[in-house]
Amino acid sequence: MDKKKITCLSLVLISLSFCPRAWAGEVELLEKIKINEELFTQGLELSPDHEIVMGTGLKGQSKIGKFDLSTGKLKDTQSLPHDYFGEGITYTPDALWQLTWKEKKVLKRDPKTFEVLEEKTIPTEGWGICYDAHNDVIWRSDGTSTLYKHHPKTFELLGQISIKNGKLAASKLNELEWVDGYIFANRLYRDEIFKIDCSSAEVVDKYDIRPIIDQTMNDEELAKIDSLNGIAHIKDQEFYLTGKLYPYIYKVILK
Repeated sequence: MDKKKITCLSLVLISLSFCPRAWAGEVELLEKIKINEELFTQGLELSPDHEIVMGTGLKGQSKIGKFDLSTGKLKDTQSLPHDYFGEGITYTPDALWQLTWKEKKVLKRDPKTFEVLEEKTIPTEGWGICYDAHNDVIWRSDGTSTLYKHHPKTFELLGQISIKNGKLAASKLNELEWVDGYIFANRLYRDEIFKIDCSSAEVVDKYDIRPIIDQTMNDEELAKIDSLNGIAHIKDQEFYLTGKLYPYIYKVILK
């Protein structure tokens, strides 16, 4: 083999060694549910009563409410302060927590009425949030590759971990959902979901949602949407997914 071929082969091997492996988590669309108002979705959860709860963003427009399947709109809403930009939401056994973005505030709400019970300050921006029932902790993202661990009652910071995607940092982590030891994470401006092993702090699978988006939206709808942003676990491998200004909530299986 001549020197030129050896050099080319070496460059290919070096390139491959720095690329995360290709995952192929399969996504099956079960149902699409129409959203009949513009919602800048930042958080998506199933309540203990199995109602779909959404938190939305944008200053002056941020709110939280229950998604009415019959109308495709939010009901029983509570608005955030006018200068707050709402972010992710999660249920713990005795509360509903809602993050704010650059305000670095987290709101502890009554899980049934959504009344604000307390307001806490956090050290970094608030993006995504989920409750780890096994370890009884809250996980929070701030748009980096770092996940922060918080006390579920006081929101005291308990620690943090850095998530790896192969040899690279798993950047732009956003909306989170904890399921059986794994965190499913949206990434800002990526039509994909990472499945993260909490014990190893590594991405172990990836789901491409773009084919479903392209199959279900027309050109006008595609032009309006922002980032994929919203994961709510239903049961087993079933999830609800949506995004900022999305016209649908998708019911899917992440295999």
